[in-house]
Amino acid sequence: MLQLLRIRNFALIRELEIEFGAGLNLLTGETGSGKSILVDALGLLLGSRSSVDYVRSGCDAAVIEGIFDLRGRRKVRSLLREAGFDTPGEQRLRIRREISASGRNRIHVNQGLATLGFLKAMGGALADICGQQEQRSLLDLATHLAWLDDFGGNAELRREAGALYRRLRDAARELEKVETGEEERARRIDILRFQVEEIRRVDPRPGEREELENERALLSNRERILERAAGIYRLLYEGETPLLGGLAQLGRLLGELEALDPDWAAHRAPVEESRYRLEDLAYAARDYGSRSDFSAERLEEVHQRLQALDALARKYGASCEEVLASGSRCAGELEALESASGSAGRLREELARALDAYAALARTLSEKRRRDAAALEQRIRAEFGALAMDRMRLEVRFHPAGEGEGARGIPAGYGPRGMDRVEFWIAPNEGEEMRPLETIASGGELSRIMLAVQSLCGGARAGGTLVFDEVDAGIGGRVAEAVGRRLRDLARSNQVLCVTHLPHIAAFAHRHYRVCKESAGGRTETAVLPLDEGARVEELSRMLGGETITEKTRHYALEMLERSRPPQKESTAKAP
Repeated sequence: MLQLLRIRNFALIRELEIEFGAGLNLLTGETGSGKSILVDALGLLLGSRSSVDYVRSGCDAAVIEGIFDLRGRRKVRSLLREAGFDTPGEQRLRIRREISASGRNRIHVNQGLATLGFLKAMGGALADICGQQEQRSLLDLATHLAWLDDFGGNAELRREAGALYRRLRDAARELEKVETGEEERARRIDILRFQVEEIRRVDPRPGEREELENERALLSNRERILERAAGIYRLLYEGETPLLGGLAQLGRLLGELEALDPDWAAHRAPVEESRYRLEDLAYAARDYGSRSDFSAERLEEVHQRLQALDALARKYGASCEEVLASGSRCAGELEALESASGSAGRLREELARALDAYAALARTLSEKRRRDAAALEQRIRAEFGALAMDRMRLEVRFHPAGEGEGARGIPAGYGPRGMDRVEFWIAPNEGEEMRPLETIASGGELSRIMLAVQSLCGGARAGGTLVFDEVDAGIGGRVAEAVGRRLRDLARSNQVLCVTHLPHIAAFAHRHYRVCKESAGGRTETAVLPLDEGARVEELSRMLGGETITEKTRHYALEMLERSRPPQKESTAKAP
């Protein structure tokens, strides 16, 4: 549900903030006041294409921001989660769109930057707009089938069809992998056997490359290492003044001092400890060359081993761990391919069973849909009559669904929603041929068709936001009152936003807003004012009588408000 719409520097709007609520939200105002501009702004927030013409003259950018209540909106939650925009525990969604005068476009969803494609996909799940510039679901053929299923109460059958189709698709794809071709399978087996054997022959160990590179560095510097070890030994034990000889003399002198003055005893122990440590160092330096393999043969062995590991790394991964993981994957694929021939028969039987189960359910669903279509065509004629479209006829046409999703063995026409593709066709006037909905030019007719369809088919899709613009084009009086009643009926389970010029429709509003033009700083601006009960009477009186408002028009406005109220207290749509 749309909770807040905030607009800045958009067309005639300098700055505007509107709080919407559940139920029927009506926007009224004089022609040219900017009512449809609000619908355009909402359309941009839901993914419509932008234009620099929307930026208010003299401004750098137009900004539109909306806050939506996400409670119960599972599809929107799923889209946000998949795109990484979901905030766990947060019940509100914030969308911000900025259109600069230079043509740049920035879209923020919650705290992240989003693409127009993502915004359009999410916008379709948030709200449905129908008017001259926006038709959205009315012209989306996938929605036509969903509406027919909602009208017929086919949700369970459709879910079963989807589950059976996924089982069918998975079985077909698995069989297709198995039956790719014996020649291809044999070729792949040969490649995998070679790769597995090549890795096994070298038999790398985790961390082996690093160990060998360290050893090669030692072996390559063997002369310098041995020379310096010998130098340490000479410094400690040989030469004219060996360090260990000096320490021995120092120990004797300290012993003599200790005999004369016991306080020198504390200095003798560190000297003795240092001498023992240096003796260990001298022995280690003396024996280092004999204990380490510094032969040229060992250096060659290390070099050859590293070459073998490098050859594997170029093919299977940069490290020994990656090479071993690649070998494990190859071995697993090899085992699967070598046993595939035995599983082909089992998979064919599984596919046949899945085809039979799916076909039986899909036929049942298709037959049910055709009965539902006939009932819908009859019911909607009465709706059209009540909405001043007496001569309009709707026909539900069935076409085969698209082909199976790329898997062999699935007949053309089988799909996750059954075997049907449904399209609503319209004959606007008696004697005219049926035409697709997209050929209907009138925004008012499209809005009223949408209203009629939603009235009959929208019950299973409660909790959304529906926007109607120009729903009152070409109607008045009795028909307008019927339109108002249907809008309020829809608003029992949906949030409805509607732009209207007719007081007969506006009288049914749960929340009424007046759109008007104001002058500020020598410029014209659009403002939106929420109306209380008294202000509603004045607005309805203006809509009834024009500039001159009399007590008679006020009395008639009050009468319209009273007549629009249901006999019993009506609960408006709650935030889903």
